[in-house]
Amino acid sequence: MIKAPEFALYPEVQPPAYSRWIASGMVLCTLAGGTTVLLRAFIEARLAVAGVTLVLLIWLLALLVRVVFYRVNQHNARCYAMSVEQVQRTWWARHRQTVALVEAVLLGPTCSAPEHRGSFFDPDHQPALVQEMPEGAVIRLRQILGRETVERERQLAIFLALQWREQRGDGPLADPLRCYWQGSANAWRAFVTEVKKIYPQVQLPELPEPWQGIGSLDEIIDLLQGMSADTCILCAGVQSTPPESDRRFPGGEAAVLWLLGSQSGVRFLRGEWFSADVDELPKVVERAQQQSSFEVSAPICVSLLQPDIPAIRWNTRQNVQNTHFGALENLEAMVLQTLAAWYAEQHGVPCAWLASDPHHTLALGIVEPDDSSS
Repeated sequence: MIKAPEFALYPEVQPPAYSRWIASGMVLCTLAGGTTVLLRAFIEARLAVAGVTLVLLIWLLALLVRVVFYRVNQHNARCYAMSVEQVQRTWWARHRQTVALVEAVLLGPTCSAPEHRGSFFDPDHQPALVQEMPEGAVIRLRQILGRETVERERQLAIFLALQWREQRGDGPLADPLRCYWQGSANAWRAFVTEVKKIYPQVQLPELPEPWQGIGSLDEIIDLLQGMSADTCILCAGVQSTPPESDRRFPGGEAAVLWLLGSQSGVRFLRGEWFSADVDELPKVVERAQQQSSFEVSAPICVSLLQPDIPAIRWNTRQNVQNTHFGALENLEAMVLQTLAAWYAEQHGVPCAWLASDPHHTLALGIVEPDDSSS
């Protein structure tokens, strides 16, 4: 979990016990007066008065120092508390920043067009066909030909570019501020080549930034803060998981594309990561919920089946997507976030997601509906 700033309490001193100070002053006056009476035969009267006055001045000075010390301590404590509050407010303001999903393309064995979006949340939706191979079971897109993983991912990248063109048409497209890619360099080159044919004016880098899961999303949100409405960041990836006989789920296949901007779209929050060695999952979920501007918990959570996770406030069993995609390795989170975004867009309510992450046990978060029109 991303740790929020924590500070120790400022050490405060007790207020002066004025009743004790007054009592001690009276005792000093009595002792000084008594001593003067006893010694009046040996000292002059003016010296006796001066002695009593000196004792009272010392007492008053001690009381003044004690009061000033207490007041200064209280002032420092208030300043410290205000500084702590400002630091925490600034941290939470950044932690609650979002980014807009302007465009999204998702390709999977049961999803190749926008009209398929709603079916993933239909309990009667038919699962993808599982193919049994000598090496193990797989779930595959029927539009992709070829047996080798490298070739299938290359074709997936081309299919992704073509479907992007099908969804967005010939409208103007600015050069992305940055590009992130999940997949092989060969698949990226195939994607760039196809995009260049479709949108000759768009310049994509030869070497994109590698997609690092929730860490990349956090970086993108920082980059897009304060940017103009036409500034965008391209995130995409392809995955064709090879069959393995000892894998819990069939090897899956999918391709994802996001165009992220600062405005106009469902909102991705930064999310939280969970490390089994140091975190408690229910607390991480609670922190993810605190990020959201919605006080109520997200009604559903899309996920792939995660064995051995404790009970949390989100329903992670109702919308499990394993039968539609299979095992997706490092592309899993992008696929589930896309599904959560579609649900938030269609129903106008937040949707949670939970997935594996390249650097942590799990990553999780909430997608909020577009609030730009409200």
